[in-house]
Amino acid sequence: MVRAMHELIGTWRLVEWTFTVNDSRPTHPWGGDPVGLLTYTEDGRMNASLMSIGRPSTPTRTLSAAPIDIRAAAAAGYLSYAGTYTIEDDDVLHHIELSLMPNWVGRTERRHVDWLPVSNGEDLILSTPPTRTDGGRTAVNRLRWERIPPVLEADSGGKPTGHSNDR
Repeated sequence: MVRAMHELIGTWRLVEWTFTVNDSRPTHPWGGDPVGLLTYTEDGRMNASLMSIGRPSTPTRTLSAAPIDIRAAAAAGYLSYAGTYTIEDDDVLHHIELSLMPNWVGRTERRHVDWLPVSNGEDLILSTPPTRTDGGRTAVNRLRWERIPPVLEADSGGKPTGHSNDR
């Protein structure tokens, strides 16, 4: 069982993302250079955003004004969703309320939780269950996240007082 919901609370930075098809050698999506942030809050909300650092810049101020091929490339190298989460045994369930992928809205995505000891604590490992791809193969995504220390501290009234590492 996930030791406790509070173990997940905080913000996490993507360290590595691997994709394995039919138990073959893992590959690295987006050329192995994605970046991402994952946040779990105390009140049961979550947000995940991942992107390839190789996405082309837009020649316009807004994405909607960019040429269609640039909009497509921007979307193809980006994944984002948010909603609530619950814990079930060794899994965290993401109950999706909004997503870049329209057909994910209203779905629940299951992620198996593992912990990897590292020098400054533990990294979070989230894995998808084996899933059938559009091509009929079986795939598993495994994402390794490192905890990001809090940036702001709050005074007794809840107002930010500055960076926690300013001391």
